[in-house]
Amino acid sequence: MASEMLWNASLVANSVDLSNRIRSIIVTRNHEDLDSTAMGSVARTHYAGLRDDSMQVNFFQDFATGSVEATIAGMLGGAGVVCVAKKDSGAVSASNPSYTGTLFALTHQPINGEIGEMHMTDVTLVPAQGSSIVKAVA
Repeated sequence: MASEMLWNASLVANSVDLSNRIRSIIVTRNHEDLDSTAMGSVARTHYAGLRDDSMQVNFFQDFATGSVEATIAGMLGGAGVVCVAKKDSGAVSASNPSYTGTLFALTHQPINGEIGEMHMTDVTLVPAQGSSIVKAVA
């Protein structure tokens, strides 16, 4: 399997394409780890617990209408909006799956930076109640 460089990741949140403002993105599909090891065991045993998915996104901050701040500020708390992330902005396929969920912003740092640096904003997106991040290949 060939290695590849991530250079054209895509994130659409509430129908707003924020791709050209992304510095980095991490999509995590996770279950809590439930330790079910009992006395007499010689090794740990585990059960998959509740889902604990998230998207961590570092954006170049933009306060323009319809850009990063307007979109993310509207996602803070609340019922969530549909978000779709892909490793490439091209069509969804087996080699370019999409990761979709109804997400809200759990954390948001609208002002984040130091003198002489680019103005960035870190955002943690988590699934709304009853949702998770789902992978699709078509």
